[in-house]
Amino acid sequence: MAEVTVFIDDAVRGTLPALCIKEGVPTGDRLTVSERVSGSAGLGVAWLLILFGPLGWLVLFIIACTHRPADYVTANLPFSEFAYRRMTVARRMMRTWTGLSLASAVLALVLLMYESPAAVATSVALGVFFVAALVSSFVEAHRLRLAKVGLGLDASRRWLTISGVHPDFARAAQEQAWGADRIRHPASDRALRRD
Repeated sequence: MAEVTVFIDDAVRGTLPALCIKEGVPTGDRLTVSERVSGSAGLGVAWLLILFGPLGWLVLFIIACTHRPADYVTANLPFSEFAYRRMTVARRMMRTWTGLSLASAVLALVLLMYESPAAVATSVALGVFFVAALVSSFVEAHRLRLAKVGLGLDASRRWLTISGVHPDFARAAQEQAWGADRIRHPASDRALRRD
């Protein structure tokens, strides 16, 4: 997979090349993708301050009041139906395997409280299933990571870097940005002709 840097306006308006961002095939379908680019999504471990009584509550209140919310960027990207289905299936399978692993771990621990040989044997079998489900969950998380794209803004907040794209899409987006750059900056065009 490749990465490409495009104008933020092109990504937000959806005026990128009509090639699937993941497959590199022509498509008319679009997917709106939002991703956190700065800040933090929550207060994290600061919630543990609740355990420290009124002084902790006061500190948590001050942190919450001065907390800077996360910045998100939303882009309208060309995404084929096949690529969208693959991403949806990977997300669904990851959630399913994660849920099954958690359920089997809880059930195995509950069965360990009973001292019968059948309960212990079932608990061991559930432990083996837990490990297999956990490995499957990690595999599906990796597939989901490959099926998604990453978004990143530069410091000027004018350029958007999209990672995990098909090389054909990256090439077409670069050609589109190069053409727009040449139209907007005729002085640089003359400089390139001289070289």
